[in-house]
Amino acid sequence: MNLKLLFRIFFGFNAVFILGSIVSPEAMMESFGMDYTSESGIMLQFAILGQILFLVLTFQLPDWLGENLAKAGMTYTVLCLLPVGLNSYHALNDVLPVGPAFFVENTIWVAFAVLFYLYSKK
Repeated sequence: MNLKLLFRIFFGFNAVFILGSIVSPEAMMESFGMDYTSESGIMLQFAILGQILFLVLTFQLPDWLGENLAKAGMTYTVLCLLPVGLNSYHALNDVLPVGPAFFVENTIWVAFAVLFYLYSKK
């Protein structure tokens, strides 16, 4: 596997999560122990838009940077760790429950962070 393929896989995972958020926001929020309301639905739309913007950049970066793609690898390592930090903060302060969704999501983010780190160092 190379860094370009890793960016494409990262794109695919995020696309699946975004699609799930669009198709069934209620189920997504419920998996994190939250209730879906009309107010949270509006905020969720903005969050999904931000994810889509990030997804477009992720898809384009390999073509834009070409052989210099490793320069973005370390940035993506940090970007992948940001949700882990925020999720952990929320869990430690009892804002979100520590359930299966917490562990699955954080495991995926950490795995991508490690892979981006390793492949950007090659």
